[in-house]
Amino acid sequence: MALKNATKQRQKRIIVLEDLDFLWDEDELEEVARQWKVGKDVRLIASSFNRDPDEVLLALIHLAKEDMVFKRNGGLTLGF
Repeated sequence: MALKNATKQRQKRIIVLEDLDFLWDEDELEEVARQWKVGKDVRLIASSFNRDPDEVLLALIHLAKEDMVFKRNGGLTLGF
């Protein structure tokens, strides 16, 4: 797959989110989906996996694209 704008000359390139772990085991993703469905907030889900909340958000985006999670009442809560 070609990168969008791959031929465009760039300066000061930055790899975004390089500090995040994008790898999840299948059973972990199933558990993220389960916790989301029962209404747990993102920070609680993250703490149950000892992960950064941003990693959980990325997992939820993936799960939504796979139709494994859906919009819920209350939306996205971050436990502030």
